[in-house]
Amino acid sequence: MKNVLVTAIGTVTATAVVRELKKHGGFRIIGADINNRSEIATSLDVDEYYKFPFSTTEDYIPFALDFCREHKIDYYYAVIDKEVVGISKNRERFSQIGTKLCVPEYDFVKTCHFKNVFADWVFENIPEIAVKEYKSLAEAEKADYPVFIKPSEGVASSGCRRIDSFEQLSAYVNEDGIGKTILVQEYISGINITADCVRNRKTGQCCVIPRRELLRNSNGCGIAVEIFYDEKLEKICRDIMEGLDLNGAANIEFFDTGNGYRIIEVNPRFSAGTLYSCMAGINTVMNAMRIADGEECLFGDIEVGARFAERYEPYRMDK
Repeated sequence: MKNVLVTAIGTVTATAVVRELKKHGGFRIIGADINNRSEIATSLDVDEYYKFPFSTTEDYIPFALDFCREHKIDYYYAVIDKEVVGISKNRERFSQIGTKLCVPEYDFVKTCHFKNVFADWVFENIPEIAVKEYKSLAEAEKADYPVFIKPSEGVASSGCRRIDSFEQLSAYVNEDGIGKTILVQEYISGINITADCVRNRKTGQCCVIPRRELLRNSNGCGIAVEIFYDEKLEKICRDIMEGLDLNGAANIEFFDTGNGYRIIEVNPRFSAGTLYSCMAGINTVMNAMRIADGEECLFGDIEVGARFAERYEPYRMDK
């Protein structure tokens, strides 16, 4: 029986990963999180549970390597952005101890994780979906307000906000930070679209599962969605996957402005709506493992038009 490590199982995303692994069967699932077991409902679904340190600490990679070696981890799923960056950068070290990472490779991850780097890539390669960026206070002073700011290295929409005037912008950012630590962009509105994407470099297989967010919570997670198909959107996603040489599963977010798609970002990891894609016919979780194994992906038929919604449920944890 293969041992699978899934970290941050207190998140919606990792919960989806655990559920799909458990449904498939044949794995010993080891779950981890920064919180106590009694505080994490998904701990009920794993075979073993461990409390882990924050993945942002300097000693996390040595810790993770030691853990994987000691527990003979065959596959490692991570869903926290900075953890994905860290482990993907050290892929060879994990490979040497027999642990396969079910996350994209580092070149893809670093381009997408650092929003300023990705914004430059989009402008150069697919300019029709790019969002206009202001790279100095002088440029921003002449902008049509509102504008939108976001950190170049951000998580879960933290630090993202609408700015209504140049005076307000000047209070939040300085000249040295624009285009480097913070992006100042044209304010775009529209329907939130997110697409779970899988690409197998070895076989050339690609799959795009787009969903329209009908309702979303304050953390930016779609809690009611509709699966749809759009040929133009699929081509855009395929161009991004191929242009950045994705090998694995990732998530791409857009605004549908009514006059074309404008890109928000690429998340180089599983999305919070992973279960929607699995329920709609494409098991991104198991296909990420197949890619890690160098095997052909198994894609089902996508149920276009299917609608899904999430709810929260209580679990008793002291028994």
